[in-house]
Amino acid sequence: MPQISLQHEGFDVQIEVTEEVPADVYALAEQLVDLARELVGSVVRAQLAARLRADLGPRGTAGNRFDSDEAARCPECGSGAAYRKGFRSRTVEVARLGAVEIERPYLECRDCGRSYTPYPAGLPKRRRYAQEAMRRPIEATLETSYRRGAEAYPESPSARTLWRLLRDGPVGESFPLDADAEAAQHGTCVADATRIPAREEGAQHSLSIAHAVKPAAPGGARPTLDRWPVGARVGSETRLREALREVPISTLVIDGKMDMVGIADHTGRCRWHLPRSVRYLLYNDAVRGATNERLTREVRQLAHADYANPVAARAVLTRWAAVRRSRAPQAAGHVERAAPQIAVYAEPPSSSATPFQVESTAPVEREMRELNRRFENGGQWTRSGAEHLLQWHQVYRHHPERWADWFPASESD
Repeated sequence: MPQISLQHEGFDVQIEVTEEVPADVYALAEQLVDLARELVGSVVRAQLAARLRADLGPRGTAGNRFDSDEAARCPECGSGAAYRKGFRSRTVEVARLGAVEIERPYLECRDCGRSYTPYPAGLPKRRRYAQEAMRRPIEATLETSYRRGAEAYPESPSARTLWRLLRDGPVGESFPLDADAEAAQHGTCVADATRIPAREEGAQHSLSIAHAVKPAAPGGARPTLDRWPVGARVGSETRLREALREVPISTLVIDGKMDMVGIADHTGRCRWHLPRSVRYLLYNDAVRGATNERLTREVRQLAHADYANPVAARAVLTRWAAVRRSRAPQAAGHVERAAPQIAVYAEPPSSSATPFQVESTAPVEREMRELNRRFENGGQWTRSGAEHLLQWHQVYRHHPERWADWFPASESD
């Protein structure tokens, strides 16, 4: 019986006729071969187009540069910058099918103006990397940038391949990262948020993280904090709030911008953020210069003072707001709203509640700055892609045992 077997890099097609067939079975086989030729042409065009979109960048924007290890550079000047002009047909020989017409991308070099078709050998084969070979460049990428991570290890994937891998997440691993409920219960959770670029032009995602922190065991030259991730989300800040609802959080510190009502038994306002916000609001109230500095200093002293009880703390902050309300309404209103969350630090400790281990969001501020740099390296992000990279970063920083499970130690370790 007629049989067609075709292997062509990106796919494997086998067609076999096993049942009773009419006398014109060979004419049918010829029709199937013609159909296979069309299939090969369509698949090659789609794969070349997808590869070109990947080489030109995450959004496929014309004019983006190719990676240094790609075969799509200008044959005239070697430039990696190009405009896409369309497709050009080419006839190639395919085993068992003979001549097949495929369409390849057609580009124009931005530097010298020459028109050319990339991938002269046809559909380029993708490299495959073992887990051992991926560990070093990914770690370098999370420490620095995609470009530097690829340059530091010449045998590693290109910067674009690293970007795709971190965007898509580790194969076989479930996301998001599970919360450390025990750490959240016995430490103080510190939550913060920042903005990162979204895939849509001019849009942004909200990236939110929550860590449980408590003083480390003494023994070092200076006091340190132990911390564990208990939540990490990208999108609306409400996603982090929903993720933390099932975590038994005793004490929580926020910067005043996040809505975390009902998440913890006791929620405090970051003592450092309050005077910082007041300084900005005083400026909006047209209170500037020496007067702004004096009033900001007053709020700083009130925010960091030790009060006998919560009632005394609220009374002092509310009185400051009442005196300045006519001259600085925005700053006064902000202090008045923050008074209950500053007063919470004056509540007497109880046997059933864990006291505040920290009274500031500072433990996650530095990590937020690091995350901002990581996401700026990647251009525009979908929500799921950004959340994958966020999870990569949290596991790399705070769960070395899980990281070691993903990437077995190389011989050089």
